Amino acid sequence: MPNPYDPRGLINHAICAARTGLDVYSWTEKQVVGALRHGLDALDPKNADDLGDTDDRRADANADAHTDPAAPPESDSSLNSKLAQLLGRALDQNTRGSRVELYHHLLDQLVADEARIVGALSDGSSSPLVNVYGWMQTRGPRRAVLENASLVGRVANVALPEMVSQYVSHLLSLGLVEIGPEDPELSADYEVLLAESAVLAAIKNATRGPMPARIEKYTLSLSPLGESLWQAAAEGFDRG
Repeated sequence: MPNPYDPRGLINHAICAARTGLDVYSWTEKQVVGALRHGLDALDPKNADDLGDTDDRRADANADAHTDPAAPPESDSSLNSKLAQLLGRALDQNTRGSRVELYHHLLDQLVADEARIVGALSDGSSSPLVNVYGWMQTRGPRRAVLENASLVGRVANVALPEMVSQYVSHLLSLGLVEIGPEDPELSADYEVLLAESAVLAAIKNATRGPMPARIEKYTLSLSPLGESLWQAAAEGFDRG
């Protein structure tokens, strides 16, 4: 029987507990993205199978490229062939099938934390967002020190809180979220956001003597595209 007062035994128990926690957290992340995929697959299983075959072909192509570094780049004829395949598939697809394919393409570009953010905003709520700007050393426009800092990461319980700004920027580039004007009703939330360490550090770096940092307040919410994607997945959940 292990000695409960043995430091090495306590360390081993701590390591085992940490490993178990990481395994559970990893499983949870996979469930979030898996659930969204399952919802879309239920909407259009045939289209999902086609996408799966496409992903397999892409994976095989990537594997061949990695195994043969000296392989020449794809020719113009292969590019033309791919374009012809896409155009041919477009002729066979209806509006619903094209929309589901778009949703799959968008989900393929998300990481689990970003899917959590979409889920956190799926109830129609908004989250406070701020940008921090500072002055250039010479006369000119202010420079961005921190952009898209938001409390949505807390609500979504993301695994990497320090990456929330990058997550939001990526979701904005995909058109899944959008930025709106400041909401006075979220004044308390803005105070919490401005007290976060990353925002405080940005304000400090952006301040130059008597010239304070400029803070712009906005709100973050799902875009119409993000809402339609989530609704499509939710319909799949119900049917599944």
